[in-house]
Amino acid sequence: MRERFYLESSAGQERLPRRMDLNGFPATLGRHPDCSLQLNVDRISRLHARFDFVDGELRVEDLGSTNGTFVNHEMIRGPTVIAAGDVLHLADHEFRLMRDESARSSVERSTSSADTIVGMSSLPRHFPLQMSAFFDLLENERVCAYHQEIRTTDGQIYAWELLGRSTHPDLVEGPGQLFSLAAALNVEVRLSRLLRRCAFEAAHKAGLDRPLFFNNHPSECEDFEDLLVELRELRSTYPDLKLVFEVHESAVTDLNIMASVRDQLREMGIGLAYDDFGAGQARLLELVEVPPDYLKFDISLIRGLDSHDSPKFRLLSTLNGMISDLGIRTLAEGIETRESAELCREIGIDLLQGYYFSRPELIRDHR
Repeated sequence: MRERFYLESSAGQERLPRRMDLNGFPATLGRHPDCSLQLNVDRISRLHARFDFVDGELRVEDLGSTNGTFVNHEMIRGPTVIAAGDVLHLADHEFRLMRDESARSSVERSTSSADTIVGMSSLPRHFPLQMSAFFDLLENERVCAYHQEIRTTDGQIYAWELLGRSTHPDLVEGPGQLFSLAAALNVEVRLSRLLRRCAFEAAHKAGLDRPLFFNNHPSECEDFEDLLVELRELRSTYPDLKLVFEVHESAVTDLNIMASVRDQLREMGIGLAYDDFGAGQARLLELVEVPPDYLKFDISLIRGLDSHDSPKFRLLSTLNGMISDLGIRTLAEGIETRESAELCREIGIDLLQGYYFSRPELIRDHR
């Protein structure tokens, strides 16, 4: 007799049925009335997941849902074998897969192995709570914009870097936490665009009239054309902002593509900066063939810069002289001490940024 299974929802999820039997296969789950397991709750897609029994194994497959299907806290990318005791999340709704013991003979029950679920601990709560908060953040745009000063060597504010932060009370650990959750759902691009749109709107409302450096997620560089379409839309909405697009130096891999990106940015009146230079390969050829307007030295080259005898001092002096000769303005980020700031000035780096000068601050409308 084939084993029978059901999904048991965790406690505290009042809108979910406590038990959903997996009787016939394949079994589809979603909001659509034709689904064999209809689950009409928030964040479940019309066709969310499918369960099937193949070659003696129970498998689950996501059907291109908006918010993902997870097995033991890992987002699945294809048909995935599941067993009794596994934790499943459909979006942020949590279930444990259970074996229906009543459908097995008394002999089978008495001789079952360690697979039998006895005294199972309660389902973990931290993961679904964070995911629920993250979905809420995305859907209701619960984010705000910050900026950090970029100064000239004489201490004047030259520009700001735009930054995004969560306003959700359950997501307070910074952008790293947000992008970790976004990576689990494969929505890094969506989060990046939300933060960027929020920052541009806040900068416009605050009347910021200096250059504004803004970031992108590396995933966006996999489709520069799509990213440029979005930037054109933002430029049309905010024509007066002085924008500088930061691209990570590791994304500068195809000279022809990068040259096209630079030219299109210039048509939009947006400057180009190579970010985190020196974190990986220092792509010197790209600097010559497709020079940016600005180059930001990676923070790893700045931290520990405390004397003229430091190898970092000699390295930065050499790099800065070469890059400046190409007509590229240089920027040192991550400056946290007076010694580092003074040495960067002595080297001749054009622009300085870091906690020594200022911490990120909420953008406020002062008009």
